[in-house]
Amino acid sequence: MRNEVLADQQNQINDKTDRITRATVLKVFVVIAVVSFMLRIFYARHLYEDEGLWFTAGEEILRGKALYREIYFDKPPGLALVYALLFWIFGAHIITVRLFTIAYSIAISAVLYLFGSWLYDRRVGLWAAAMFAVFSTTYVTGHVHGLGTDLVMALPYTGAAYLLVRSRRAGRRAGANQINQVRLALAGGVLVGVAFQVNPKGIFDLIFFAVFLIASRRWLRKAGNATAELSAAKASVIAGPTYDVQSAFRLFALAAGGFVIGSLPFLVYIAATRSLRTYWSYVWDWGARYGSYYGAGKIVLSALTRSADYFTLNNTLLISLIFLAAITVRRGFNSATTAARSGDQAMEASFTVRSAFDPDATVLIWFAASYLGVMVGGRFFAHYFIQILPSLCLVGARGLTGILASLRMGGSAFRRGVIAIIVIGFAFTLVRFHGRSAMLAADVIRGKVSEANVAWYYRERNQEERMVAALVRELPEGAADQIGLEDIRASGPRTRAADRQSDYVFVWGYRPEIYYWAGLLPASRYLSTQPLTGVPADVHYFGDDYRSLLDEAVTARARAELARDLEETQPKYIVDEIGFFNRDLAILKYPELETVMSEYKAVGSTGRFLIYIRKEFRQKYLLRNQPKQP
Repeated sequence: MRNEVLADQQNQINDKTDRITRATVLKVFVVIAVVSFMLRIFYARHLYEDEGLWFTAGEEILRGKALYREIYFDKPPGLALVYALLFWIFGAHIITVRLFTIAYSIAISAVLYLFGSWLYDRRVGLWAAAMFAVFSTTYVTGHVHGLGTDLVMALPYTGAAYLLVRSRRAGRRAGANQINQVRLALAGGVLVGVAFQVNPKGIFDLIFFAVFLIASRRWLRKAGNATAELSAAKASVIAGPTYDVQSAFRLFALAAGGFVIGSLPFLVYIAATRSLRTYWSYVWDWGARYGSYYGAGKIVLSALTRSADYFTLNNTLLISLIFLAAITVRRGFNSATTAARSGDQAMEASFTVRSAFDPDATVLIWFAASYLGVMVGGRFFAHYFIQILPSLCLVGARGLTGILASLRMGGSAFRRGVIAIIVIGFAFTLVRFHGRSAMLAADVIRGKVSEANVAWYYRERNQEERMVAALVRELPEGAADQIGLEDIRASGPRTRAADRQSDYVFVWGYRPEIYYWAGLLPASRYLSTQPLTGVPADVHYFGDDYRSLLDEAVTARARAELARDLEETQPKYIVDEIGFFNRDLAILKYPELETVMSEYKAVGSTGRFLIYIRKEFRQKYLLRNQPKQP
């Protein structure tokens, strides 16, 4: 009977939630917008992991280069096209991306509000929206602040799940509802296609939909059997909307068709730029090899350790997940037990339990499918967890409201204790991850970098990159510290026609951020050494602990193409990022590049970067950079 009481209490909460007006919703979203802005804006002066690739690819597309065929890119085209569109409209500035990221996060919160309101009520929807605003910024700093594939995928991924779940439910007018179901399933599939062309893990929405259709068919069969045993009058009151106007197979077929439609514009773009072969090679062949780099044992171990880390640091989500999973399993068992009893009262109790079970089971299935998506990469980087966050926010909102409802049955001391644990855990998360936000905000107010932030990883990383950018732009020593955020780029070839060797630079390794900071043009299509060495960028720093995923003949051909690119552009500077960490993968180690590199001479290192200059410019470089006499 405990579940029935909880369900009754939830119905009472829903009655109160119906009083939440549109004005209240708008006020809450104003708060969500302010919170999203404040939690993200102070990170706007930095570039984070992989962002150099997104920035450079976007700029190169605007320069007329074909993605994949003339720009190395190992992700589907969606993200690069988003960056290109932003830069085309607003200009290539970091603040453009950061403000768009804030707006994009708010849009995801809005879709979660719609999803939660439809599944449950407005209160749960608002809680889910607010939780995304906060928890989308509370894991490894930097990984969750950039505009990467996982965050960009999250909007169509969430919208797709919302529409697909809605497509299963029918109204009372079957004819009109059949049309509505078709539209919802098709539109949901289109959004899955869009998500997939940002990040291949978007396909897990279709996997979720398939599992959901199978599960909901069983739920609907049970509900139909129970309804048949009730009197017609009671059934009309209790049963609510009818279901299953369209067959599960037809709905999935519509979603699959929508998936093709959503993917088609991206494939047309790739075909039109004659990049299908390199698209397949860089995205799908390399992606499959990359995902299988580690064995199953290491992936499982990473899943356990990284997931434990994520949920410990975001413990509010963990508490809600445990609670909701527990009551859902119990309600599923009690629903079957209650439905086996005879009598209208037992059937009404079964409907009450079922009305709470179905949406809870739905969001848990979505979470499970999304978590499988996180596992596919085999790495469990912090930004991978953004894929599970929309479902976790729905779980969290529903779990918290359920916890508060259940606490009303307990004593006041117990209730205060549980609430205190949740509040303390949430405060720990905020302090843990937004202590840095407060320090960065203080720096902005003072106009000076504090000692605590001087040694911050991302400041040091960006500082090294800016020092290299200033060097290849031949600015005075110390310019990286003395001039504005993007002033190194001033008067570069991004703003005029390229007409000399100093307009180009080549970075051997995986730090394409240098292209952005310097404002110079990439001297080659290869913005990463992954196709040149066959070694993933996340492991090529580890000395002997690496292996190539590509045949030597394949990488040799790619290096020969690189040599032709460099012979054509003849960049004044070449920057070797890997050689500082791993001599075996240094640019001088490959015979295909010997002729090209014979035209260059090492001039030392800047930070952890090895710098090479064309021999005809070396003497002037040494004169310009010779030590000053006291």
